[in-house]
Amino acid sequence: MPELPEVETIVRGLGPRLRGRRVESIWWSGKRLHLRRKVDVAGLRAVAVSRAISGVRRVGKFIMIDVAGTPDTGVLIHLGMTGRLRVEVATAPRPPHTHVVLRLAGGEELRFADARRFGWVEPGRPFAASPALAHLGPDPLSALDAPALAAALTGVRASIKAFLMDQRRIAGLGNIYVSEALYWAGLSPRRLAATVQGERAERLVTAIREVLNRAIAAGGSSLRDYVQASGELGYFQHEWAVYGRESERCPSCDCGSAIKRIVQSGRSTFYCAKRQR
Repeated sequence: MPELPEVETIVRGLGPRLRGRRVESIWWSGKRLHLRRKVDVAGLRAVAVSRAISGVRRVGKFIMIDVAGTPDTGVLIHLGMTGRLRVEVATAPRPPHTHVVLRLAGGEELRFADARRFGWVEPGRPFAASPALAHLGPDPLSALDAPALAAALTGVRASIKAFLMDQRRIAGLGNIYVSEALYWAGLSPRRLAATVQGERAERLVTAIREVLNRAIAAGGSSLRDYVQASGELGYFQHEWAVYGRESERCPSCDCGSAIKRIVQSGRSTFYCAKRQR
């Protein structure tokens, strides 16, 4: 599933291409998306058709396409596991699994394709009223600091890995970047969340931001389905310290241990048992 860096990369790529463009029409494939939802085409047309796009932004893993004229209104998109957003010439054949299309003035289309149909597209009218956004935690790049994190961790009996993966606690983090951040912070993924206080919380916030910013600079991580808005692959997967590197040597210059893999809540966790005591 695309995580925060991948979504941020897409937002930055789409913004210059969509800003100021008028939406002429909206098309739906007729196939249901996440949780067998029908796409609310009438709602999308009501908020977007005949309006210019004023901006593209992100909160957590959600993409918000703002329209001019009405604050906090537009199109809300989640990529799910395999969703892609591309701006293409309208005359070009639509790729397989294209499910929602915004036809733009000037002869181009914004196309949402999703092979597994775990993503969704819905009207935001306003975005603040969307149930999907109502329970998100703070964004780790713009709304998280060490005191706030330490306060949120107080009394939490879950592991720090489980806490960071919970979108209600912190929005946008997923399995890859949680593993990487915990490695650079020197914290065991099994550590009780409540014990991450003081200097540990500061190290963790710093590590989260540094990992996310490095990943964004690299265009995200491309595994199977993710591509940038330009169609190019991300390359941060070549910079992973621990994720997917079971039995490889820990990259820490003074460690020399092998990366281990454990399963937490059904998801693989990669870490160095020596560096992350």
